[in-house]
Amino acid sequence: MLIFELPRLSRAAVRVKRLSAHLSRAAMTTNHHNSSPPSAASGDVSTAAILIIGDEILKGHTSDTNSGFLTRSLRKLGVSVQRITVIPDIPEVIANEVALLSPQYTHLITSGGIGPTHDDVTFESIAMAFQEELVVHPELEQLVKQFFGTVDKDSAVMKLATVPCSAKLNYGTDPQTGKGLRYPLVSAWTMAQRLIVNFHRCRTNEGRLILLSLALTLMDEV
Repeated sequence: MLIFELPRLSRAAVRVKRLSAHLSRAAMTTNHHNSSPPSAASGDVSTAAILIIGDEILKGHTSDTNSGFLTRSLRKLGVSVQRITVIPDIPEVIANEVALLSPQYTHLITSGGIGPTHDDVTFESIAMAFQEELVVHPELEQLVKQFFGTVDKDSAVMKLATVPCSAKLNYGTDPQTGKGLRYPLVSAWTMAQRLIVNFHRCRTNEGRLILLSLALTLMDEV
């Protein structure tokens, strides 16, 4: 079996080498940008890039309804969306895009790749992009246990609680009910002090779009 794995390992090594080169260039680019996000007081425009993650979108199995919804909603918040990119569920590709795009915009918003399955690799990819460790966040761990019941630490659903070490949980209030939101918006600060916000992928299911809408109410707070 090892003999058959050697070509795959070799290709993986090449990908890692290429990623390292890309990240080095991204780090150099970061040094040429102001390390503070644009502020409303200075008159700078708040900008955003949207990173849609999912093989099913690139294969045509699922339509991307998120980017249009996000663009319209962000415009209402005074955020100008300047780039939308769709990429596959490949950690090296995600990490590369995150490292390259995050210094260029006030917000880098990702959608997709959050869940318990093998192709849900967004959080680990963000950690890879900024050379951070993945950690089990205690608050997210409690939310996972409340939702799924008793789970083993090695359970696949624990991926939902495993985030980059710089991750911040942002809780908000439902503007319609006035009640606190049960689930947080997860964000992480990058090397350039730009905010990365991760929204769960929302298909055409109305309930999921409502969750996305509620998450957007936190954009002024994160």
